[in-house]
Amino acid sequence: MDLKATVKASKNGAIAAFISGGVTTLIFLYATGANTQGNLELWNDPTIIIDIILIFVCAFGMLRNSRAAAVTIFVYFLFSKIYIALESGYSAALGTSLIFFYFFGKAIQGSFTYHKIKKAEDPEYEPASKWSYYIGLPLIVLMFVTMGFGVLTETDVMPSAEVLTASDVSDSYRSILVANEILFETEEIEYFYSYGLTSILEGGSILTDRAVIMYYTDDVEDLKIYELEFADINTIELLRDGNIWHDSVYKVSSGDEDAWLNIDLSTYERGDIKFVEALRKKITQDPII
Repeated sequence: MDLKATVKASKNGAIAAFISGGVTTLIFLYATGANTQGNLELWNDPTIIIDIILIFVCAFGMLRNSRAAAVTIFVYFLFSKIYIALESGYSAALGTSLIFFYFFGKAIQGSFTYHKIKKAEDPEYEPASKWSYYIGLPLIVLMFVTMGFGVLTETDVMPSAEVLTASDVSDSYRSILVANEILFETEEIEYFYSYGLTSILEGGSILTDRAVIMYYTDDVEDLKIYELEFADINTIELLRDGNIWHDSVYKVSSGDEDAWLNIDLSTYERGDIKFVEALRKKITQDPII
């Protein structure tokens, strides 16, 4: 691969990234504007803006023959396809994805070869300034760690960061909850969320066909479990409105001032709203807000 071919490979990778970013932007705008559910629900999320920015930054970087940009877009694209497959249960547009992988892979080859040739021509050649290493490398590492965390949450290695519906709760999660007497064997889960970092037993909120449940493991490793059956619930009060940085917190109370519990719920894909709306439908009287 000569110098001209390396530049062309990086340029083609950049074009592929611009196309990917443009398509992602259009899907995001449609999904959020129409408040879509189902297959497009993944794009009905404001955090997709971060993905879009990343894609376009990498595209401009590849136009400058950046090795970091070429590697980043390739790894990002790989992680995103794995995440979508795990989240939705299918691998969409595999043939198209392979085309993008080809151009991103050639961009990696082209960018590394480009700087190798330039270095051979001029021993004093510096491919990047020192500040780009000090700032860029930590950001890339952080991005890879974040994407890896996202994939792990989809494989039950780590608790999911979202409120799960009945169909999304794995058999392993259910077995843990039953084994620790958080759930009855015959009880049906309708919504489940754990804010645990390494284990669902660290804490969580559950809506079943019988009650709303809150549990957590305290500082001395004792598991605490609290619940309210639907007939006993009088009010549902929002204590803290959540965002991408922290969970929403709702107080669920009965007529007895000593009988109440706080439930933490992720805001991802409006999971907190879905959980609470389902709970409202189950209580015997209209809640007071």
